Amino acid sequence: MLRRPQVEPFLRQQSASGGDAVLEVDFLQDRIGTVRPFLRRLLRLLRRLEGSPRRTVEDALRRQQRRVRDARRMDGIARTLLSLCRFSSPPDADRAPDVRWELYRRRGELWPPVPGDEEAPYQAAAAALGLPVDRVHTLLFSDDPGARVLVRAPRLSPAALLHRYNVDLARGVLLDAVEMEIEAGEGWRDLFRMVKLARLMHEIRPAGQGRYRVTVTGPAAPFVLRPQRYGIRLARVVLGLAWTRGWTLDARVVHKGRIVPYRLRPVGPLRPSRLRRPRFDSRWEEDLALAFVEKLGSERDGWTLTREDVPIALGGEVFLPDFTVRHSDGREALVELVGFWTPEYLETKLRKLRRAGLENLVLVVFRGLAAGRSTEPGLGGGGSTQRGGILVRELSDLPGEITWFAQRVRIGPVMAAVERVAREPGSGDA
Repeated sequence: MLRRPQVEPFLRQQSASGGDAVLEVDFLQDRIGTVRPFLRRLLRLLRRLEGSPRRTVEDALRRQQRRVRDARRMDGIARTLLSLCRFSSPPDADRAPDVRWELYRRRGELWPPVPGDEEAPYQAAAAALGLPVDRVHTLLFSDDPGARVLVRAPRLSPAALLHRYNVDLARGVLLDAVEMEIEAGEGWRDLFRMVKLARLMHEIRPAGQGRYRVTVTGPAAPFVLRPQRYGIRLARVVLGLAWTRGWTLDARVVHKGRIVPYRLRPVGPLRPSRLRRPRFDSRWEEDLALAFVEKLGSERDGWTLTREDVPIALGGEVFLPDFTVRHSDGREALVELVGFWTPEYLETKLRKLRRAGLENLVLVVFRGLAAGRSTEPGLGGGGSTQRGGILVRELSDLPGEITWFAQRVRIGPVMAAVERVAREPGSGDA
């Protein structure tokens, strides 16, 4: 994402109704038809540089600043392009520390150097390592970030690159956000997933028919301990909004010593993109979905699996289970994975689950991250092995069923629990 020096030159405070200042971004637009051709040339340049070290790619992009009127704009575009490139370490880069150690040791033995024998330490190191002399030169600093090789340049259209740069500008502003509020209609499932995956401090509330409002703490809030890391996670959510429609974002941002409002809408430079979005938030979710399809078929005795489509209203909050499993006879069960937690995260999740009182919920818990050890018997019909003792006590009063997994989610125990708890919507306490 862009740094503050690449964002700040394109911010301005505009007077709004009532005299209050509103922060606005000067997005890059192709009004006279010259921007997209230039971006196309940049994309072609990167394609030609595939196989080159990163430092060569950065130098080539830096030289392009001479061809534009605003070098600050080009600096931001270059950073966006680099973030879209795929780099990998050159072959045998892991040997670089050993090569340096051997070379410096040989250089110390041959000190002071004899004029004309500059290659002597390299030859001695090559003989000790069993490498050609030219490989010693190549591997010496091959673990440097600038030596990473461009293996794939971005395959984007100029319009897609323009959109991505403008999104990077928009989310760069939020590095100084105290708080932001996102409202979504059509794309609420995607928004829930992104906020949950980013592990942001947030509250979710209904906002009318088919719409939800998410209030997210910003990195500039006084109680955020690592604002830079937190801001990067928040910026990923803003990037994800580019995949959805019907959202609004209102934030309070610190700018030049003042807290000013900042608004984003999916129109103009930020209109929805066709970028492909990830299907799953974690490997465990993907394991469960693939196991259902590959091992059991798209339907199992009338059962079908759907991802995140039943929001549960809990007073002023919303709980969104990871999966819904439905039977053709009308019964359904909710499946929630707990594969990561801090104590605060676990406390919040358990509070929501107790308030929901969902008798048709199957909680799938990763025992490897549990705190403590216990030999208490398994819950909800599961087996009995050593599990987190704290968790066993915390989960004992929850409705529904609990299954445990180690490395991979096993579909068999999950479906057995589903068949025990499933019921028709609106029946019982569910």
